[in-house]
Amino acid sequence: MAVMPIERGKIREYAAATGASRAEYLDDPSAPIPPTFLATVVFWDNLSRVFDLPETRAGCAAIGVVPDVRRLLSLEQEYVFHGDILHAGETVTTQLGLDSVELKEGRSGSMALVHFTVSFTDTDGRLRAECYYTSAFLNPIGGGE
Repeated sequence: MAVMPIERGKIREYAAATGASRAEYLDDPSAPIPPTFLATVVFWDNLSRVFDLPETRAGCAAIGVVPDVRRLLSLEQEYVFHGDILHAGETVTTQLGLDSVELKEGRSGSMALVHFTVSFTDTDGRLRAECYYTSAFLNPIGGGE
């Protein structure tokens, strides 16, 4: 869990870095966040700790995978907003949870898919957004260095 303040300057920086040119991202004192702004959660919360959760370790063990972040690939992120989009001046608390672990076979070998969610709750306790992540451990079974 982490506390993540939504800062106007960081919204401006993010908008500039991603080419989001809407004037309100740059000029509005209570600017809304660009939809993918929540990816900056990695500056506030260590998302790799999901791989240390007992349920992640158990899910990986059930399919014969040892989680190794050196073999981790981020595949997908999906953002879902509940109600109004977040704005500068608001603060959210993050919560990290495992959704599932599954083994997929492909032409180049196997990979373990780890699906997890980061939830963003405001100071009133309302769920404001969720980010659904899919990451993969490449060649998890019998793969050498």
